[in-house]
Amino acid sequence: MIDRRAAPGRAPFVMAYTLKPGISFCHVAGRTIFLDLRADRYFCLANDAERSFDRLAAASSGPEDMRILEGLAHQGILRASDTGSILQPCPAVTEARASLLDAAPTPVRPLQTLLAGTALLHAPLRLRLFGLHAAVARLQARKARLKTIRSERETLARGAAAFAQLRAIATTHDQCLPRSLAVTDRLLAAGVRAELVLAVKLQPFAAHAWVQWQDLVVNDRVDAVRDFTPILVV
Repeated sequence: MIDRRAAPGRAPFVMAYTLKPGISFCHVAGRTIFLDLRADRYFCLANDAERSFDRLAAASSGPEDMRILEGLAHQGILRASDTGSILQPCPAVTEARASLLDAAPTPVRPLQTLLAGTALLHAPLRLRLFGLHAAVARLQARKARLKTIRSERETLARGAAAFAQLRAIATTHDQCLPRSLAVTDRLLAAGVRAELVLAVKLQPFAAHAWVQWQDLVVNDRVDAVRDFTPILVV
């Protein structure tokens, strides 16, 4: 983007922009969809603004994009940067090939079920009190401190089984986000490097969340997540 403050008679320079913290995006069905963690909302841009953003992401912005990009910065989607950065959509997760819900039953201790139930009760409360941004930041901080255990696969199976026993408490469709936050929280606490996936699709628009470990879906089925494109992976 060209900076209007360039001195008269001198070539204007390109101002660099980066995404504001808490903003992520992905491409779905020819559109660019954004997630604003702090505002807890998904949104698209108007067509002209989306084209300018896509040119910015492709490092091909021109003078015609100047005012639009300034507007996106004013809206809190972009921020000016001294160096800029490549605007990358959310990276894809490993293609899911199986679900732990379809695995053979795993014995679960009563304490594990109790901890899972407590996490299910706390997750929606934390969302209401502190918002999605705080919930994600909490998981990111916990994951940064994680020391992966050797028996990760076995621990994962027991953790998934504990939540599977409590599926009636939070249904897959209307409580996928707090449930997935709870599952991720407990797995990280047990030393399992699980990923929380927030994803979207269009026609019609829908958002979904699930937990994944490598190519295994932990708390949903493969068919239920296959049509969604990740917009944030923790």
